[in-house]
Amino acid sequence: MLTVFREHAGSWIIKVALFAIIVVFIFWGGYSYKSMKASRLARVGDVYITYADYNQAYDQLLNMYRRQFGNQLTQELLERMNLKQQALDLLIDRMLIMQAARVLGLHAGPEDIQAEVLSVPAFQVDGRFDRQRYVSVLQHNRLTPQAFEQQLARDLTLRRVEAFIKGQALVSDAEVAADLQFRFNKVQVAYVKFDPQSFLDKVTVDEAQVSAFFEKNALRYQEPEKRVLVYVPFVLDDEMANITVTEDEIRTYYEDHRDTFHQEKQVKARHILFRVKAEASESEVKKVETAARQVLEKARRGEDFAALAKAHSQDGSAQAGGDLGWFTKEQMVPTFADAAFAMKPGEVSDLVRTPYGFHIIKVEDVRPEETVPLEKARAQIELNIKREKARDVVYTKAREFADAAYAEGDLAKTAERMKRSVEAPDKAVSATDLLPKVGYAPEVMKSLFSLGEGEVSDVLEWANGFVVGQVIAVQGPRIPPLESVKSRVEEDFKMERAREAAQQAATAFVEQARTVGALDKAASSAGVTVQVSGWFSRSEPDEKLRLWGEAAEAVFQLQNPGDLPQAPLSHQGTFLVCQLVGRQDPAPEALEKERENARMRLIQLKQNQLWQAWLAKERSLAKVEILHQL
Repeated sequence: MLTVFREHAGSWIIKVALFAIIVVFIFWGGYSYKSMKASRLARVGDVYITYADYNQAYDQLLNMYRRQFGNQLTQELLERMNLKQQALDLLIDRMLIMQAARVLGLHAGPEDIQAEVLSVPAFQVDGRFDRQRYVSVLQHNRLTPQAFEQQLARDLTLRRVEAFIKGQALVSDAEVAADLQFRFNKVQVAYVKFDPQSFLDKVTVDEAQVSAFFEKNALRYQEPEKRVLVYVPFVLDDEMANITVTEDEIRTYYEDHRDTFHQEKQVKARHILFRVKAEASESEVKKVETAARQVLEKARRGEDFAALAKAHSQDGSAQAGGDLGWFTKEQMVPTFADAAFAMKPGEVSDLVRTPYGFHIIKVEDVRPEETVPLEKARAQIELNIKREKARDVVYTKAREFADAAYAEGDLAKTAERMKRSVEAPDKAVSATDLLPKVGYAPEVMKSLFSLGEGEVSDVLEWANGFVVGQVIAVQGPRIPPLESVKSRVEEDFKMERAREAAQQAATAFVEQARTVGALDKAASSAGVTVQVSGWFSRSEPDEKLRLWGEAAEAVFQLQNPGDLPQAPLSHQGTFLVCQLVGRQDPAPEALEKERENARMRLIQLKQNQLWQAWLAKERSLAKVEILHQL
């Protein structure tokens, strides 16, 4: 059926079966020597990358970023990421890896492929590989065993090469020690903050200056490309009432999706967290543990657990009375999960130590592991099948309409003839706007914005059906007249001037503090307030100051108490003048606790650096020829 792949692609079965190859083949793009006949984009040794390979890789990479960034993925961000070059580079890298695998003798053989296939749970029945199940799962995804195993061989080969190269990475004890000192050395600073917001009321707005500011920063106010559209939505809900589902279809669906209806054991619990820092000394740990036990005694005496959590918990769930809701064992850290899943409803745990600190857990309810029976799942299954069938029916109608509209060249006239309702927004829309009757449909908008003026789209899919659209007019990006955005321009102008004033005041204050030798002396004459941070490290910023990035690094470069940076630090929209109060080495026991974590982190870092360096070397040695510019 038309929607089998789409529906099953989101299922647990396919996620498990294909996860190992999906990441790689996002970028392989299903390369085939059959595509050699297509237009060639690049050559890696004696193998060609075609436009078909590239386009598929680009689209899949784009979809990955869309899932990651959602509405925040703008055209500007895509251009900054240089997605076109990313897609091509990834294809080239993978070609190079496959060629290197032949030299290194790391190609996956039939035995390796067989072992991998036999180990996939989605291909098993009662814990054993089932050939019929294997073929069925692949058929649902429009794959043959031969095609799947060829893809799997490439994936295993790539992973073998990567593991071989990364396996050369080594980390010495000296490197670990240096990393621990770098990350956990602590400093304390006195500081004065100059916030542009406090200078806003001193900024005067001059019409000529605002006009000049607008001309200088015109691109900041540029409106995106817009289009005048007409379209016909084909909605699944319109067909649902006409769809029937048989008993055999329900039972077959249930058998094919049995894993979907399996529910792991779940626990509903509350907790109270007493945080303990990773580098905390034994005395600090003991102090926190004593406080936690005092609250534990109250909880065991029957005091309101939710009230105790609100009063004492240092977790984000405190305001909700420590409520964690329902969770499975895999969703919690092991020590917490082991304790919670060993308890009965109403029980309160002893203190449970995790990397976050000490927990007191109260289990409120337990849902046993179960497989939802067919009768209980029947209603949802029937709805799923109806939607699948409705999607096929709707697609057929949309396909027929799209073909007719394309032939006639006038979507509105075709809709009138075929008695279809046309949606025509009363104004031009941008690529990020919502379409009436459709809503948020980024893939639809992407396709519509790739059309020229007057063009009719293909059948475009959205969550609740399909769309066929036509571009009536294209409005390119434009800079609006000043009057239409004047309030925004004035606000931006004032903020820029306020920022300049704040920076000037901070710069003058640095010089004054350097002259008198201390912030507090300079502050009394300047009329500003000096604050003092707590002790903080690169890995754990001060909770109030929250200094990080370049600003934090400038502070950590100060060596002696009383030292000042050469200039104010720009941080989170403000300007800081900092003076070092002191430096503090981490406690030896804290470093010991972090030593293994630091080693693993450094190994991973070195492995990635080694891998990237190897790829760069392979690219420099290989004959890579770009036949056409993107």
